[in-house]
Amino acid sequence: MEIFKANKQWSSRPADERFASLADMRAKAAYYHDCAREKENVRVDSLRVENVDGDINLLGRGGLPAQLTHWAFGQLCNRVAAPASYLRELPATLAAQNLNHGLAQRVQDAADYTVNLLFHINGGYVLRALTSDRYERIWNFEVIDRLIGLAEEGWEPAMPDIRADMDPEGPRPALYVSDHDMFAFVRNQTRTISEPGNPDGLQRGLIAENSEVGGGSLKLTRFLYREMCGNHIIWGASDVVEMSARHIGNVRDKMALWQAEITRYMNESASDDEAKIAAAKRKLIGATKEEVLDALFGKRSIGLSRKTLDAGYEATQPDVDGDPRTPWGMAQGLTRFSQSQPYADKRTDIDRAAGRLLEAF
Repeated sequence: MEIFKANKQWSSRPADERFASLADMRAKAAYYHDCAREKENVRVDSLRVENVDGDINLLGRGGLPAQLTHWAFGQLCNRVAAPASYLRELPATLAAQNLNHGLAQRVQDAADYTVNLLFHINGGYVLRALTSDRYERIWNFEVIDRLIGLAEEGWEPAMPDIRADMDPEGPRPALYVSDHDMFAFVRNQTRTISEPGNPDGLQRGLIAENSEVGGGSLKLTRFLYREMCGNHIIWGASDVVEMSARHIGNVRDKMALWQAEITRYMNESASDDEAKIAAAKRKLIGATKEEVLDALFGKRSIGLSRKTLDAGYEATQPDVDGDPRTPWGMAQGLTRFSQSQPYADKRTDIDRAAGRLLEAF
């Protein structure tokens, strides 16, 4: 299968969000952290907005105006159940009136009574995020620090293996960070996995994602892959497993599990992986499609509907993925099918199930 996560970043990130090294990326993330100020448990009814030179600014009890990022404006609108796209089209004075009315009404709802605010301070105030009082922030630089710590074990930023000339700026790693989120793809070429018909073997890959403003969960995606091309499409990916933790409650405990998973993955024996892949490519789940679907649907540990299993079977490309009647081929078909799903949660559920399928056989 192919993974397009890195390609999406490559095709959409502006130049100031692209980095040549983890150290440079970390320095930018640390800058955002050092310029940040957090205000927790702020009463919603103490907030109001006003029109300042045609822009919506947030005013707290201190009376100092704070500009809003595009993302923070959307969060504020969501907090008062107002459509952000509509308010952005209104004159600033009218939009402010709507927002202030909504903020005044929120005091009646205990769930929306207090919020946490994240400001960027550099000569003035900019509101970067408005989150619930249950939000537990993981800073982007903290995630990057853990990736830097893997360097001694052979992990490095992933570079294009083929068609590097596709990028007019020249080959560069998949490292991105902004005041909104971060994305990093690293690889380990010191412990490649032998694969029949592939003299270069399979590389181990890790993708780390995080948003410190409430824009997404902390995610770790690990996989084996053949190569990445110049536009950052990851080819020949298999054994895809994603771990995800929302920024609430004990997310830092889950981050420790995230680190433990990296360590376990790093220490896996190449010979064990090779044996597992070979067995998964040989063993038949069933002699026919119907037998395969019956066997998989009957396994509660996999947890997929028959319709999804059928779609995964049909999505398998035998010349690339292997026989869909085998655990390996079926897992590749499911992860290939997941990429066609419009919602991230659905894609994650299918990818995780594909990983469980390999473990079940």
